[in-house]
Amino acid sequence: MSKKIDTNEYMTLTDAIIKRIDELSHFHNIPLPKWSIKAGITPSTVYGIMKKTSGCPRVQTLKLLCDAINISLSDFFDADYIATAICEED
Repeated sequence: MSKKIDTNEYMTLTDAIIKRIDELSHFHNIPLPKWSIKAGITPSTVYGIMKKTSGCPRVQTLKLLCDAINISLSDFFDADYIATAICEED
């Protein structure tokens, strides 16, 4: 018998990505506007992600953010809460 997953225990993938961006911003001591400019994207793009007005970010956007702070995509996604995140429906 399979165990039913209580979705209240998990965050959505978008929320997990937002949390990770916030975490990395603090860890690397880089404000979001400075990070986004260093990544070659507009601050409004990052704020759109953080405020959930632009949907789930593209992998290309995350790669640019990762490159700007010298981490890999693998490092970005290396968080338990991302591994257990629930994918939202479009």
